[in-house]
Amino acid sequence: MLKYLIVFIIGSFVFSTAVASEKFACKTSKHTVIVSLLPSGDYQYTAWNKPKSIAEKPDVLIVGGEEITEGTGVCRYTRWECNSGNVQYIVSTPITCTEAIPPPNAIGQLSVFINGEHRKSWWCFE
Repeated sequence: MLKYLIVFIIGSFVFSTAVASEKFACKTSKHTVIVSLLPSGDYQYTAWNKPKSIAEKPDVLIVGGEEITEGTGVCRYTRWECNSGNVQYIVSTPITCTEAIPPPNAIGQLSVFINGEHRKSWWCFE
């Protein structure tokens, strides 16, 4: 039931009657992020700084971006890249074939780049 409420709230920010399809939800120590696919085919990045609830107005809302899947087998992962001016947000499922080993129970990672320079990353948990 909660998933449908989240989807409706996100969809209402862009289209009052449209419903978005949640692709990935990331909860970090500092943020809650939801990447959705809108009926238009566009991806939407929505983020709230904690302690804000997803029922409140988001701190960041970007329509546009792309979904990229790379690798094979256990090294396969998906990431969503969204840009706002000189800031790029990347949300990804865990990359298991890398030096950065995710902590137990991590379901992904949120990374922020400014002017192409990596600024900060957080692990995502359920």
